This record gives sequence, C-alpha cells and structure tokens, in this order.
Amino acid sequence: MCRNDFYSPMTRAEILHHIQEKLSVVSGKFALPEAERILTFLFNCSRSELYLPQQRELPAGISDKIQKIIKRRVTDEPLAYILGSAYFYNKEFIVTPEVLIPRPDTEILVEEVLKNEKDGICRFLDMGTGSGCIAAVLTEQNTAWKAVACDISLSALNIAGKNCPKNVALLCSDRLSAIKAVGFDFIVSNPPYIKSSVLPTLDKSVRGFEPLTALDGGPDGLEFYRYLSTQAPPLLKTRGRIYCEIGFDQSNNVPAIFEKSGWENISVTNDFGNRPRVLKAQKWN
Repeated sequence: MCRNDFYSPMTRAEILHHIQEKLSVVSGKFALPEAERILTFLFNCSRSELYLPQQRELPAGISDKIQKIIKRRVTDEPLAYILGSAYFYNKEFIVTPEVLIPRPDTEILVEEVLKNEKDGICRFLDMGTGSGCIAAVLTEQNTAWKAVACDISLSALNIAGKNCPKNVALLCSDRLSAIKAVGFDFIVSNPPYIKSSVLPTLDKSVRGFEPLTALDGGPDGLEFYRYLSTQAPPLLKTRGRIYCEIGFDQSNNVPAIFEKSGWENISVTNDFGNRPRVLKAQKWN
C-alpha cells in the first residue's frame, strides 16, 4: 500500500486512535484532544462526527497532511502554530510564532472586564495586544466599545489586524510611549511577567517556539507592573480602571506596586485552578 493510501481503510475513529498513539509521547494526557483538533481541522467537521461508525471517503492528500503534522508536533512545536490557529473564548484566532498562543487563563482577564465594565459606549486600551484576541473578544461582546490595541512588534500587529474587527485601532508602540490619546475608560493588559531567569526552564514547546520577549518580565517578573502603575494613570478618565493578568505567585507583589503608586480598590481574581490571575485597580482621581 502506498503512503498516500495509508489511512484509506480506516474509519475516522481509527485514524483518531492512530494519531493519539503517535502524539502520546510528546502530548501525554492531551494526545486525544490534540488528535481530535487535528482531524476536526482537516475534515472541517465537529468533534462528534469523528466518532461516527461508518467509514467515509477521505479528502485527497489527507495522509500526507496528517503525517506532516505529526512529524512537526513530535518535535514539541505547538499544535496551534502547526495549524495556524487557536481557540480563545470560543472563537478561532489566527496565530503564528510572532505572537503568543492564547491561554484559557487569559479568559479570566476578559471575564473580569466584561463583569465590571458597562455595556454602553466605552473606549479602552489593550497594551501588548499580540494576536489581538483580548481586544477582539471585548469589542465583539460589546459592539459599542472601541479600542486602541498596541504592540511593539509590527509582525504581531499584522496578525492582530487579521483577528480584530474594525472598531479596534492598531498602533505600534513601545509600551505606552506612542499613545497620545487620553480619556480611556479602562486599560487591559496581559504583560510579560515571567522572571528572566525562569525562561530557560520553560517547557520546550514554549521556550523553543513562542516569542520570549512577550514573556520576559525582567529579573523579578514585575518590570511591566511598575511601569503600568506609574504611566497608565494620565491616559485614563477620572476613576478609570486597569485590568492585568498576573503570575500565580505575584498576588502580593503586584497589588503592593499599584498601592504604592496610589491606585485604589485593588483586587485579585483567581483562575480556573484557583490561582491568582487577574489584578483590577482604580485610578485615584
């Protein structure tokens, strides 16, 4: 049997099991959901359709595509980069190695904004937008909201431009240096917060493929919070808010930084694993 016909005698469920076995070495307990993601992507079908008992005719070239995906994935390359997309807040986003892969924990950041901000006309700033997933979800959930999404990386902004609706303005900026507008209702940010010394110890799928500049928070991981705590207030309306994702071990240090800079009503919300994940604070005047 030639290579191109390798999967032709199999049902989708059998192909799924084969891929799961191949990925188990690198993906462990996530091998099955990754195999399901690969096949729903290639077959353009739902997860439940993968388990239908009947054998179906396979799309042309499917064997080669599956083999190429497996070959890349077993080197620890993230599946999101291989497929070119990732899901965040039940929406599919384009991702490339120029941007971080959206994580479920960041959905807590989005939820906190949606829970605390009004539904009416609103203008906000997304600092370090990356793929643009945060700004995109927020402006699609509340169509009266408008956003400025900034990033230092032009490559990242190119991806964000493909993911964001028209009510998100994109701006190349080193942190907040290029932001001239004022009067934002709130600022949202998922800044780099990993200690520089920890980066070499991260999983190979992260340190070997994702942009480390989007993860490096300086020697103690707190560099961007110090910056935001002092530089964000002039951009906000009176009593404006800021929402930041934080590391699981930063629930004391980050609030202390914002308290020292005069912010009020400071709180921290936990993520799905009951670990500190989102800081919320309010401008003092």
